[in-house]
Amino acid sequence: MDFFRLFWAGVREQRMLFGLLAGFALFPAYTAYADLPFWNDVAMRIMLLGMAAMGLNLILGYGGMVSFGHAAFVGIGAYCAGISQFYGLDNGWVHLGLSLGICGILGLVIGFLALRTSGIYFIMITLAFAQMLFFLFVSLEQYGGDDGMSIDRAEFILFDLYDPLRLYYLIWSTLLIISVVLLFLVHSRFGVVLQATKNNESRVEALGLSPIGFKVTGYVISAMICGVAGTLFASWQEYVSPDIMHWSRSGELMIIIILGGLATLAGPLLGAVVFLLLEEFLPELLNLVAPDYAENWMIIFGPIMIFVVLFARGGLMGWASRLAARRISGYGVGQ
Repeated sequence: MDFFRLFWAGVREQRMLFGLLAGFALFPAYTAYADLPFWNDVAMRIMLLGMAAMGLNLILGYGGMVSFGHAAFVGIGAYCAGISQFYGLDNGWVHLGLSLGICGILGLVIGFLALRTSGIYFIMITLAFAQMLFFLFVSLEQYGGDDGMSIDRAEFILFDLYDPLRLYYLIWSTLLIISVVLLFLVHSRFGVVLQATKNNESRVEALGLSPIGFKVTGYVISAMICGVAGTLFASWQEYVSPDIMHWSRSGELMIIIILGGLATLAGPLLGAVVFLLLEEFLPELLNLVAPDYAENWMIIFGPIMIFVVLFARGGLMGWASRLAARRISGYGVGQ
């Protein structure tokens, strides 16, 4: 009974998250009706970026750990698919298993070492490990080096990934599972302690708990989620390169989380939606107004981010919550 009570309480609390998931589930029906199959690819990229951002948000938003190295785990997950196929192993379930195992082990090692520090030192250690892995894969010429490698879509027993709809719903199903897992983690004893370590580690220690143990566990889970996103990203893109694990990709994930809302489950997914839509439409808008600057759409995106940070504390989710609270307050006064 406690399990179901917690689940339904989480569903009510996370209406935005499950609303977005429902929207993604129904989106292919709309694109088929409107004859816009291209937008299914955009939606898949949004879900994959949102999935990776959800993983990073577990430690960034809930644990207060600023990691500039999480794109490395996305890249490791992608290369688990790429290198496996290089040696003739096409089974997607094996790719996911390898991704979970390798990212979990790397996350444990990096997390254990990095979390012995804090602040700027933690940031620099995660960045250093990410760049080490980036240059390692750049140097592996047998796997394409800096140019990367083309791959086929993985073979899943129940899914033919060359059917765009099956690939779409495999990504959606994975996103749904990760969302439910994170929902339980955040509201469990583990999630409560992880958030407490963000606010005051000394009090957690005073209760006889080990902050480092909870933080390393969170780091490992976060790395594994990013690895799964990377594995599916490789099958969707049919291409793997070291560029996916560059530190600037970690910066993109942070932008998505901040835009959507730190320490919220729906925030990373909502941030991915807005980020990708701006990426699609801002160049076209600039092309109409100033064609010479169409490629430099970040000129417009930068001020948007400044506005969000200054005037929409808590990102889009925080802004939406405050707007809803004002409406409820206004309704109560009217009554």
